[in-house]
Amino acid sequence: MIGSLLATGSALIAAFVFAPAALLGGAVSGDAVGRGLAEYWRSGGPRYPALLAALVDHWFRWHAIKVVISSLIIVVFALLAVALWRRYLHGAAGHAAGAIGATVFTVLATGLLILNIQATAVPLVALLPMPAAGESGPVPHEIRAALTGPAGGPPALTVLLGEVERYHWVMVATAATVLAALAPAGAALWRRRGAGDARLRFLRRTLSVLLTVTASLLLLLVVAGALSAAAPGDTLLTVLAPA
Repeated sequence: MIGSLLATGSALIAAFVFAPAALLGGAVSGDAVGRGLAEYWRSGGPRYPALLAALVDHWFRWHAIKVVISSLIIVVFALLAVALWRRYLHGAAGHAAGAIGATVFTVLATGLLILNIQATAVPLVALLPMPAAGESGPVPHEIRAALTGPAGGPPALTVLLGEVERYHWVMVATAATVLAALAPAGAALWRRRGAGDARLRFLRRTLSVLLTVTASLLLLLVVAGALSAAAPGDTLLTVLAPA
C-alpha cells in the first residue's frame, strides 16, 4: 500500500507541474498579459476585450486543473502519512521520518490548494504579477497615476480594484476555513500529548507542533489577506510596482 501511495503521489506531483500546459496547449505569456491589460485600460469600458478575456479564461482553467490535482495530492499524502504513522506505532521505528515527511507534504499541498483556489476564483489578478505585465509600455504607469491621482478613473480601474479586493477576500475565506478545521485538532492533540506510550506521545507532540505552525501561517494569511482586501488601491500599486 505504501509503495502504491508513493507512486501515485509522485505521478500527481508530475501532473501538477506538467498537466495544465499539456491539456491547455501552453502557459500564458507575459507579453500577452501586457497587451491585454493595455487594450483593457484603453477600451473605455468595464468589459474585457477579446485578448484579455481569452487570457482570463485560460488562466481560470489552468488553475482549476491545479485545484483538482492538489486536492488529490492532499488525499494521497494524508493516506500515506496515516499508513506510515501506523507502521511506526506498531514497531517500525524507521517509518517516523517518512511519516513526518508525508505529513509536511500534506500541509504544503494544502497551501498549494489555497493559492490555486484563489487564482481560479479571480484569475485576472493572478495574471497581473507576470513579469512582462510590468513592462507593457505606459499602461502600468497610467494605472499607478490613476490610483494616486484624484478619485475616479476609467471603468477598468473600478473593475481592477474590485477584483483585487475579491481576490484577497477569497484568500481570507479559504485560509480561515482550513484554520477552523485544523486548530481544534491541534489543540486536542496538544492536550493529550502526555498520554499513552512513548511512541504515541511522540506522534501527538509532532502532529501538534506541525498543526500549530500551520495554524500560525494560516492566521498570517488571513490577516494579510484582510489588510490587502481593505486597501485594494495600495495592493494594486504594489502589484504594478516596477521591478
